[in-house]
Amino acid sequence: MDQEPGPLADEKLDPSSEPSRPEPQPAEVESARLLANQSRDLLRSRGLEDEEIRTLANEYVALDIGEDRDAFIEWATKRRSSEASS
Repeated sequence: MDQEPGPLADEKLDPSSEPSRPEPQPAEVESARLLANQSRDLLRSRGLEDEEIRTLANEYVALDIGEDRDAFIEWATKRRSSEASS
């Protein structure tokens, strides 16, 4: 289940953002923080570190993929696996 950036992703990405690590807009920072916190225990059990979880939650929200916890956990796990094999 590869998820493409949502329809608002281009509008939300700051031109100064590093393309590989987009950041949420100021109004979305809290959503990303909550998503990371809700997912933290399960993602830790899958080997992710706290900083990595925060970064992935920021990216997930910034790319307008969504805010669903279960979908984020699946996306973050796959994203980490693909980065590790690169």
